Amino acid sequence: MRNQNIKTKVVLFLLIVCFTISTVMGWIGYQNGKTAIKNLGFNQLTSIRATKSSQLQSYLDLVGAQIITLGENPTTIEAMKGFSQAFSELKNEPNQTELTSTLVASDSSLHAYYENEFLPSLESGSHKSQVLTQFLPNSFTAAYLQHHYISENQFPTGRKNALRQANDGSQYSKVHNAFHNTLNSYLEKFDFYDIFLVDHNTGDIVYSVFKEADFATNLRNGPYRRSNIASAYEEANVLALADAPIFVEFDYYAPSYGAPAAFIAKPIFDNGERIGVLIFQMPITRINQIMTGNQHWVKDGLGETGETYLVGPDFTMRSVSRFLVEDREGYFAALEKLDYPSKTISQLDEFDTSILLQRVQTKASFGALSGKSSTGIIEDYRGISVLSSYGPIQFGDHQWALISEIDEAEAFAPIDALARTLIISSLLIGALVVGLAAYFSGQFTKPIISLANAARKVGEGASNISLEVKSTDEIGSLTSSFNDMVENLDSQRRTIEIKNLENTRLLLNILPEPIAERLKSGEAQIADTFSSVSVIFTDLVGFTKWSKGRPPMEVLSMLDDLFGSFDAVASKLGVEKIKTIGDAYMAVCGLPVPNENHASVMAELSF
Repeated sequence: MRNQNIKTKVVLFLLIVCFTISTVMGWIGYQNGKTAIKNLGFNQLTSIRATKSSQLQSYLDLVGAQIITLGENPTTIEAMKGFSQAFSELKNEPNQTELTSTLVASDSSLHAYYENEFLPSLESGSHKSQVLTQFLPNSFTAAYLQHHYISENQFPTGRKNALRQANDGSQYSKVHNAFHNTLNSYLEKFDFYDIFLVDHNTGDIVYSVFKEADFATNLRNGPYRRSNIASAYEEANVLALADAPIFVEFDYYAPSYGAPAAFIAKPIFDNGERIGVLIFQMPITRINQIMTGNQHWVKDGLGETGETYLVGPDFTMRSVSRFLVEDREGYFAALEKLDYPSKTISQLDEFDTSILLQRVQTKASFGALSGKSSTGIIEDYRGISVLSSYGPIQFGDHQWALISEIDEAEAFAPIDALARTLIISSLLIGALVVGLAAYFSGQFTKPIISLANAARKVGEGASNISLEVKSTDEIGSLTSSFNDMVENLDSQRRTIEIKNLENTRLLLNILPEPIAERLKSGEAQIADTFSSVSVIFTDLVGFTKWSKGRPPMEVLSMLDDLFGSFDAVASKLGVEKIKTIGDAYMAVCGLPVPNENHASVMAELSF
């Protein structure tokens, strides 16, 4: 910067100061803003998680209260006794083996139902081949009731519960006619998937509202003895009257074509005597509605990428993923990048749910399933950086993880926009500063440049320079001082010239002009050799006597006229006057300027 002018230096200085201040203040503002937004995001996610947890817990508590209420209802108790007795009567039908073979024969409507409806749907849902005989009813009672209430039911699959009674004239159909509407209405009003009545002694499902392939089967030795509904029955069947209901975890449930299902169960007592078990098949849709806000994530405050979901102890989801619902292609593409098994992705697509399929092995799921509640910026199950708030929630005796998350990119989008604005603003301010600095530095340096130019001219010998004083600041004071300095220099110069002229005159009175000039030019020792010169010395005879008694001015006037005449003639002839002392006059020719004719010149002067 040494070779740069003041204007450039001022512009660069102000630009550096502006850039430094903008950078420091922008960085501080960005960091503070990012921290504030992060804390706000965490607080919002935690609030949403707490709300969802409260809603889900309230729902589970409500379901628990509903199954207790229904189990204690006299109508349910009568239905349990009626269905158990009617079911038992069917079991006592003679020739059961022959009748069962007929009902499940390859040409029967029941066999056609399993072969053409149930098995294809199950294989499509489970993505694996199934063996038909594994699911066919293995008892006469099951085959009989499924024949009349499923395969011969005129209502399509999914609406089999619309049948109030079969036209077989059996005691079972009479009991079904008496209680089915009440139980079906309860299911529809409270949005359960299915309701079961199970005999406490035998394990027979003596009644179900929805009429799927589990209807009338036995939970101890039937096709679904290893399913989670059988677990629900076994665990509830040993509960005391005052015990809380049993919640059984989600698992793939074959009668529902392999879809995930969870169950809640409670024993039924009649005057303190155990008579059966009441089981609800939990509605997945209701839990999903709570977790997704009925798929209104934006209204829940989760923006474009936020979601709240459940994770079970096996680290798989217990509610649907938002991205499966809203962005299937992007969701599957993200899983493919994580090297998810293609089979699992196909199941996610086929089942149209992430429950029991989407693995969530993240810091949030590990923390929540270990009983911790916290927040953090982590990678979610898609490998995307998210703001996460997580904590545990109880599902019966099981502990789930409830997680609320939003993509970090969306959460920090406002502060990123602020950063871009700050950068653009800094550039605009920098450009403005450069412009203003250039203008004002030009105004600032203009008088300095004028001073510099004037000083240069003074240095070159100019003496008639005077600058206009345009301000009262330091520059104005400097300009005024410069003008005073120039004026003083001019005055001193004139004084020196006068003194030099006086000195020259005085010197010429003492020395010849050539010698005086040589002395003025700096010669310290003046000594020349001349071979010959002529000297004249005059003295006025009788001057002393004559001058006595005469006025001094008369004497001086006479000498001045006389010696003035001598000087004029001497100057004309090139004779150098040496000095006059009183009435004596001394001159020389050939000194200090050599003259070969010095003698004749001096002779001429004498005459």
